[in-house]
Amino acid sequence: MSEPAIASDADFRARLGGQLVTWASLGVISLGAIVLLAAGIAQYQDAKSTALKDAAQLIFTAILPLLGTWVGTVLAYYYSRENFESASRITVAAVRSGAQQLASTRVADKMMPAASIVKAAIPTGKAIDDLLLKDIGDIFDKSLPNGQKISRLLVVDEKGACIAIIHRSIWMEMIVASTKPGAAVDLTTDSLAKLLEQPYASPVGTKFREFVTNTLAYIAPDRTFADAKAAMEAKPQCQDIIVTATGNSTEPMQGWVSNVDIARLSQA
Repeated sequence: MSEPAIASDADFRARLGGQLVTWASLGVISLGAIVLLAAGIAQYQDAKSTALKDAAQLIFTAILPLLGTWVGTVLAYYYSRENFESASRITVAAVRSGAQQLASTRVADKMMPAASIVKAAIPTGKAIDDLLLKDIGDIFDKSLPNGQKISRLLVVDEKGACIAIIHRSIWMEMIVASTKPGAAVDLTTDSLAKLLEQPYASPVGTKFREFVTNTLAYIAPDRTFADAKAAMEAKPQCQDIIVTATGNSTEPMQGWVSNVDIARLSQA
C-alpha cells in the first residue's frame, strides 16, 4: 500500500510556502551573484568603471530589503497562525469548561435562598397593583450589607410565589414615566397600578406591567445551571430564574438565580 505524498492540505501549504521561499531566495541570490560577477568583470576590464560599486549598491538597496521582507512575511504568517490556533484552542477549552461547570452544578447548591432575597410582599387579599410606590421607593433606597444598592426587587404574593420582578433600571424608567404630562402620578400616595399601566414597549408587551410580570422563568431545585441558562434564553428579556419545588410558577419561591450568577459560574 503506497503512502500518500501529502498528508493534509495544511501540510501541502507548509511545504509549498517553504519551497517557494527557498527557490525564490536562491534565485534572487543567484541573480545578485551574476550581477556582481558581471560588474566585477567590467571593473577588471576598465579600472575607471564604477560598475562594481553600482552593482553592490543596487544589491544592498533593492535585493537585500526584498529578502528581508519575504522572511518577515513568512515568519509572521506561520507564527501568527500558531498564535491564532493556540488562542482558539484555549477559547474552546474555556467554553467547554464553562459548559461542563454549568451542567454539573445543581441549582439548589448555588441559588440565593428565599430567606436572603430582598422582596416586596403583597398583603393578603391584595394584588401587585395595591403595592404603594412609596414603599417600593423606600426599598430601593436601602443598601445591602455590602453597601451596594438593591438592583432587583422580587414581588411575592400572599402564598410566597414570586409573580414579578422590578429591576432598578425599570424602576427609574417608571419614575421618569410618572413625570410625563398626563401621567398624574403621586409617588407619595399612589399605588403601583398607575405606573404598571404606563406605556413601555418591549418584546414581551407594551406596558410596564407586562415587562415586570412576564420576564421570569421557573425551574426546580434539582435541575442544573445549564437547564437554568436554557430556560432563561428561551424567554425574551429574561434575566432571572425563580426556583420552586417542581418549577411551577404558582409554588412558593425557594430561591433565585440571576443572569449574573450564571455568567459567574460559566467563568469559574
